[in-house]
Amino acid sequence: MVQSFAEFQALQQHFEHVRANNDGHVRIGLVQLASDFTLENEWRQLLGERIELYSTRTPCSPKVTPEGLRGLAQGLAQSSALLVPGLPLDVLAFGCTSGSMLIGEQEVTRLISQAHPGVPVTNPWSAVKAALRGLGAGRIAVLTPYIGEVNYPLCQGLEQAGHEVAALGTFAVLEDAEIPRIPAAAIEAAALELLAGQRVDALFLACTNLRTLGLLDALEKRLGLPVISSNQALFWHALQLAGCVHRPAGFGSLLADNRVSR
Repeated sequence: MVQSFAEFQALQQHFEHVRANNDGHVRIGLVQLASDFTLENEWRQLLGERIELYSTRTPCSPKVTPEGLRGLAQGLAQSSALLVPGLPLDVLAFGCTSGSMLIGEQEVTRLISQAHPGVPVTNPWSAVKAALRGLGAGRIAVLTPYIGEVNYPLCQGLEQAGHEVAALGTFAVLEDAEIPRIPAAAIEAAALELLAGQRVDALFLACTNLRTLGLLDALEKRLGLPVISSNQALFWHALQLAGCVHRPAGFGSLLADNRVSR
């Protein structure tokens, strides 16, 4: 039995090592909402062998209102600082569509970047707009879980970005924790009803907490057009910014088509 620190020192063996070089992996740092049950689980289905995901949470209001979403800005810098100190990241992502829209893309980037200067930053709002541009989607339909007070500025923002919102449907859910509980069948039925008789270039399924990843391929086949989700577009845009070529199949044409660029 070791009786003293001196005896422990005699027992302990020291070994030399050469520090490992960069292993070529792409490292994504993700700041998601405390009440998001969906984003990280969906992203885990998309990761390849060379992509590493590091995530943290940021405080949020339980209700999805304009006031609560703008209030997310207060915790972003501190939450981002919790992301793997000492490990270089290739890209940073903030996981809230409506929050990015209402806080503002530049302000989100400023706050997220404080602890990680020089690292590219994306968010779902920027990513979706980049995806729609890349697809050449001018006339679009939008399905969200949000209340009208959130949908109105979202619609305005899409139109200011050059997209005609031909149809917009909502589940009008106020509590963020209830959004992941919207069944896939209800989302699919709402999308089909929303697009009935409409001629659009793409459908946008908004909100990182809405469980849509597994629906994208089937919906695209039924509708005959691209279907973009917040989580899918955010992952696609993060890879673009990191300069990573990775094409996971089965999750919509945006990820599978190497012709789509930002």
